[in-house]
Amino acid sequence: MNGAHGGCGALRARDAGVADGATRASGPFVIGMGEVGRRLVAALDAAGATPRPVTRGAGWEVALDPGDPAARVVAVREEDLAEVWRRFEPILRSRLVLVQNGFLEALVGGAGALAAAARGLIWFTAKGDFFRELMPSLFWGTAAEPVAAALARGGLAARVVSDRAEFRRELVLKGAWNAVVGLPLAAHGVDLATYRSAYAAELAALVGESCRAASAEYGIAVTGDEALARLDATTGELGWVRGGTRALAFRNGAIARFGRRHGVPTPVTDRLLRAVGYAVEDQA
Repeated sequence: MNGAHGGCGALRARDAGVADGATRASGPFVIGMGEVGRRLVAALDAAGATPRPVTRGAGWEVALDPGDPAARVVAVREEDLAEVWRRFEPILRSRLVLVQNGFLEALVGGAGALAAAARGLIWFTAKGDFFRELMPSLFWGTAAEPVAAALARGGLAARVVSDRAEFRRELVLKGAWNAVVGLPLAAHGVDLATYRSAYAAELAALVGESCRAASAEYGIAVTGDEALARLDATTGELGWVRGGTRALAFRNGAIARFGRRHGVPTPVTDRLLRAVGYAVEDQA
């Protein structure tokens, strides 16, 4: 969980000045004005980076201009990413910084296509008046480096991971985190604190198989113990969180696909997915 991204369906101009601001300024674009997008814009603005918000109704003409060298930080929901990706020509995709916290390859045409973009893993939770930074948000890729630096200057904890293999490890750790803070809470109808106390054995098994399946997919090694330690370190104030089934195709559903692809059993993931009506058998 990292708060609601501003999906394409939710992209709306905050005021009539968005379009003019996008034209006049020269800083990074932020596409999607949900909870995450607004927090990123606020930090970039505090850093003097002149961010340019892009909503459904404003800012696109400049954002799609290949002559503008600025980064495009894409903060829409995972399910809206494919639409945004299609709007950018291949020449512009190297300027994208995708901050969705899912396994995104299937959304953009595979790992080869996704390699063109920089990535960010958001480690703050924003929901209404509640805001907590759980650890520094992590960024990888040339286009992301100045964005991360500006966010840090503007008061958000952020750092660059320069080694791609290390970023993939972090991607798997965040994927295992998302596998817990979502689907199983919805399947059991409990909050995170209750799930951790009443279903501890299931949680450990879920995290372990998630790490094994995703590690096989990305060619790295992340253990369940590492992911459980990250969960312990980052969820102390999130016991109230309830689950949801949004973006399962890019989270637990992706783990099920990875498991089938690499011969890694994912029985807990499969059972929880079936419990909420997700078609596990389709995850080949």
